Amino acid sequence: MKNKKLLGLIACVVLCAASLATLVGCIPKPKTPVSGTRIVVLDSVSLEVLDRIGIEVVGVPSSGWERVDTKYGDRGLYGDAGIAMKPNYTEIAMMNPSEVIMSDATEKAFGNIKSSFDALGIPVRFFNYNGVPELKSSILSIGEYFGERDAAANIVAELNAKEEAILARVNALNPKPRVMALFGAPLGTAAQSISIASSGMYAGSIVSYTGAINVIDGLYPNYNGMINPDNWAPILDLEPDYIFCVAHGSPDEVWSIYDSAWSGSPWNRFSAVREGRVFYLPSDTVNIIAEFDYTVAMEYILDIFEGKVGAYGAGYIA
Repeated sequence: MKNKKLLGLIACVVLCAASLATLVGCIPKPKTPVSGTRIVVLDSVSLEVLDRIGIEVVGVPSSGWERVDTKYGDRGLYGDAGIAMKPNYTEIAMMNPSEVIMSDATEKAFGNIKSSFDALGIPVRFFNYNGVPELKSSILSIGEYFGERDAAANIVAELNAKEEAILARVNALNPKPRVMALFGAPLGTAAQSISIASSGMYAGSIVSYTGAINVIDGLYPNYNGMINPDNWAPILDLEPDYIFCVAHGSPDEVWSIYDSAWSGSPWNRFSAVREGRVFYLPSDTVNIIAEFDYTVAMEYILDIFEGKVGAYGAGYIA
């Protein structure tokens, strides 16, 4: 009798378990929300654009949000999405976003962001902030996408107005300075960490936008990335008037890498290095993408050309 009761109980449990499995299997997976309703952002520039045109978001980048508004630090309201180079995919998936909005700089450099979001079934929209014209164009595109054309146009008009006084200084440059822009990231040795930035990257494009010539563009026309040359002879022949250095990631670490590079080849073969015409651009002024305060970067670069800034990160001359 006991065995019959036990068998009956087991059968009941098995039947219930099977019914529960069937029920769970019938529960539909969360559908992607309507576009524009649950937005996750992975860079501060996109966040600032959305903030200024009045679009709410559900997730923000781990860093950079503080430059937009302190409210984005409230983790009860805004999820932590990680950073562009390392999105927090698990956290983002739990936010059930309608789309992810971000700069395309990381995708261009590493090419693995879209495929990762595709695997999760999460739409991702990339915008180009690799130069000032691209920043303005992307602001207008974001405004168009979210139905806020006028608000986006007003932002671009404000940016144009900020440039007016600076452009007079740009136009006064004669002859145009010749600059090589370097991009550093904490990857290891100087050979691994320091690349030459084409005008397809913000570090290189801001040079051209401020009235100078980015010398590497002559060798790599229409190139959009970082250059790690195998053949240094034609690059050494460029002999720029100035070398500008940009640090990304951990600035103090990258500045140290730069400091150790100048005494060795190939860098010590540039006259700009030997004669002290190497300048470190503040990391809060120039980084991987164009920020809203790019005019501050323009003014700093013009101050370098006008002899107001000390070499090798010394800052303004007293």
